[in-house]
Amino acid sequence: MIRKEKNLAEPINEVSLIVEEEDLPVRLDSFLKSKLPWRSRAFFQKMIEKGEVTVNGAPMRRGRFLSSGDSVSIDVSYYQQEFVPPESIPLDIIYEDNSLLVLNKQPGIIVHPTGRTLYNTIMNAVHAKYPDAEYKPGLVHRLDKETSGVLVLAKSEKVRSEIATQIENRKVAKVYRAITHGVFSQRSGVINLPLGPSSFSHIKIKHSVDFDSGLKAHSEYFVETAAPVVPGFINGLSLVNVRIITGRTHQIRIHLSETGHPILADKLYGREESCTLGDINIDTHLLHAFKFACTHPETGGPIEFTAPLPPTFEKCVEYLN
Repeated sequence: MIRKEKNLAEPINEVSLIVEEEDLPVRLDSFLKSKLPWRSRAFFQKMIEKGEVTVNGAPMRRGRFLSSGDSVSIDVSYYQQEFVPPESIPLDIIYEDNSLLVLNKQPGIIVHPTGRTLYNTIMNAVHAKYPDAEYKPGLVHRLDKETSGVLVLAKSEKVRSEIATQIENRKVAKVYRAITHGVFSQRSGVINLPLGPSSFSHIKIKHSVDFDSGLKAHSEYFVETAAPVVPGFINGLSLVNVRIITGRTHQIRIHLSETGHPILADKLYGREESCTLGDINIDTHLLHAFKFACTHPETGGPIEFTAPLPPTFEKCVEYLN
């Protein structure tokens, strides 16, 4: 996570992380590996030895244990990526006022710098759009790289906190659309499966069902279109709307996969990395954040945002209908 005071429209020379209670107990090198999994622990050990990693502003041994609230800074100036001018990243604005900025995110675009990708992200472009803002618009929620649709940003910490509270209290309606394998046995239903980090995968970002220590995850689905006969798909396909009551990592993708209906072209939880529907080539998973409805944090009135489907997704829907 990049600190808020960073200007993401400029080259990034330092990545900063805050140690949370749930990270503990953890050594410095292990912490870096868990947060930045695209580098090895040996790589971070060398960075620590070179003094390129500090904790609370001071060098620290790689084997020392961290405490909750520690601020860890990583100097990445010697490992810099080629700078991508953020003005070249398009922003499709759905709605904007003095409190909110709502975007229609396209599939295949990363939302926020991660360390592996520092520049070619939506937040880089957002910071470039508001160069003189005292508070750069901040994310209220996130979408995976391949997920498209409504992305809400707040223009002040007060607004961000207010909507975050609404989300926590389940006062926000978030509805997604997905095309999945198979035909559902029921037109609508509820999926309650607790989720947590996967203990059986080498992929650090992967999550799975965890009945022992997983967090409660609640999804509701409604089948919009069922197509039992689709050339190339032995069990047919379905177009489904999913409302998430909780907001766990990869919740919809895991819930649909666990019920036997993985999302088309879901590389992490699905059956294929890419596929073809008729003459339509699909290389990103077909999951779209269709609607976000909440109470406006300033006016107190209801407000709702919707995003049109990306062209490939729309063609797939027309094919199924």
